[in-house]
Amino acid sequence: MAKLWIALLLCIGCFSQAIAAADDEAAFHQQLNAMNVKPYHHSLEATGRDTSCQLCHGSSTPVAAPNDKSCLSCHGSRDQIAGLTQPNLQDKNAEPNPHDSMHYGKDVPCTACHNEHKPSVIYCNNCHLFKYPDMKP
Repeated sequence: MAKLWIALLLCIGCFSQAIAAADDEAAFHQQLNAMNVKPYHHSLEATGRDTSCQLCHGSSTPVAAPNDKSCLSCHGSRDQIAGLTQPNLQDKNAEPNPHDSMHYGKDVPCTACHNEHKPSVIYCNNCHLFKYPDMKP
């Protein structure tokens, strides 16, 4: 009889965990559906939300930031991006090139600064105070 009660309690516990997991998954999907992409990436969203997630994250239900390979497949090589943000050497007050750091070179992960679903940040400002007025939000 004791074994029957233990088995019953285990089943109830497993059932409760399954309900909690389903609630967590539903909340996760609700959060995913509420996420917006930045205005300059709206053309990706026009292909459908699942496809849009897959383009960057490789999955229709992403759980992590995309890797640099995904970013670079659309935006070009690290050298090309660094070339686009080269400071004017004649301007003595020019900010350093954010895509060719004197500390890290061109190897800083894209998502260190660029975020799709929340405001972007300037990673270098953890130690410095750069403005980069043309940085997309």
